[in-house]
Amino acid sequence: MQLILVLAVLAVLVISENSPTQPVTEAAVRLAIAAVAMLAVPLFAVVSSGLIARQARSDFAGERLLLRYHRMKHIHTALWLAAAAGVAYGLDWTQLVRYNWHMEHTLIVDDLLILLPVLLPLVLSWAAFYDADRAILKGHVRISAAEPMTTRLGYVAVHARHYLGIVLVPLLVILIVQDGLELLAPQLLEGDYELLVFVPALAILMATFPLLLRFVWQTRPLAPGALRDRLETACCRSGVGLRDILVWETNSMAVNAAVAGFFPRLRYVFITDGLLKILSDEEIEAVLGHELGHIRHRHLLMRIIAMMAPLGLWILLGQVFPEQMDGILARMESWLEQSIWSGQPAIILGLAALALFGVYAIVIFGMFSRMLEKQADLFGCRILTEEFGHKSVDIYVRALEKLGIASGNRHCWSWQHGSIAERVEFLSKTAQSPQSVLCFFRRIRVLSSMLAALLILPLLHLLLDG
Repeated sequence: MQLILVLAVLAVLVISENSPTQPVTEAAVRLAIAAVAMLAVPLFAVVSSGLIARQARSDFAGERLLLRYHRMKHIHTALWLAAAAGVAYGLDWTQLVRYNWHMEHTLIVDDLLILLPVLLPLVLSWAAFYDADRAILKGHVRISAAEPMTTRLGYVAVHARHYLGIVLVPLLVILIVQDGLELLAPQLLEGDYELLVFVPALAILMATFPLLLRFVWQTRPLAPGALRDRLETACCRSGVGLRDILVWETNSMAVNAAVAGFFPRLRYVFITDGLLKILSDEEIEAVLGHELGHIRHRHLLMRIIAMMAPLGLWILLGQVFPEQMDGILARMESWLEQSIWSGQPAIILGLAALALFGVYAIVIFGMFSRMLEKQADLFGCRILTEEFGHKSVDIYVRALEKLGIASGNRHCWSWQHGSIAERVEFLSKTAQSPQSVLCFFRRIRVLSSMLAALLILPLLHLLLDG
């Protein structure tokens, strides 16, 4: 979901940055159509959520009901993206906001309104899906009938913190910097090196992002006691420094953990309250070991390198084949000018580049991330070995299986995480064949080196050319 949200937000920004700088005609009609399109998405969520909730209350069908619910959510996502695209591109939403409403010189307000076709249907849909999720949780084996679910407002707040907090807060910082420079020093945004002015803000944001997450997500330090002592001992065994271990309050709706921070003084491990409820102390230690594995193997840096690799490849191709690349772009712009997209080639080229990046993120980056998750699984088992010996893999697998039960489907996977079933099978194979671990680590090193080379080669070419 986060990847789709990021791509949707970036697509709207590509459209907004390349839209004509003039007002549009029939502004009232466009606004009415936009309102209908944005409200149609949560209306679908209301209907589908009601159907799922009614079936869950009458006859809870476990995985079959969850699969049906997931299919409806996929349809909802497609409808949401179509509505956002239709409003942002088809109705010239950016021109309506900035030039019909005279907001082109406002600080950040125009950007928030431009993002409204993406954000408003999503937030309203979360409010609608509350009914289905509440009914499913009541029927789920891990939730007792006596345990109340959070309120609708609390449900929406948790989703907003989880999804919008990660995406919007960094984006708003960059947009504020851009709007501020446009008002105070527009000359800095001109020329070939305009992106360099954002480097200091990005560096500060990246360094302080864990601290920001601590407040965007509702967190509290893990209370002193046997569990905290166990987890701190595991951190010492791993040689990984942390600022703190935090409990992430989600009203038991999320059952996972996360780690953030390059520097030990600004590094946190987040463990959700839902995870603390369903796992034993040694299983929580296994989950912590997984997160420490991400730090020990520098997965955060490797993921950043992997995400930036396509940009490095594009720059390298431009350096090595400048005339050919310029010719390709010129022919594409000429073709677009003669097509139905005449007059807006920059938007189409930008969206095409974003689509290619999306394919790369899902296929290549996703595969790489799933490999890193398995590497972190192996580290989590290793952390347990000193205390539990040969039982470490069994404890880790038990923790994974409980997470699979909590999610409702151990075969379900995401673009960055393999399914619980796949990860359990991988651990079982590696436990029986230590040689396969060495081969697996070798594949990660080769792929990491290839992705890093795509970033380093353009810089080397620039230095050698100079």
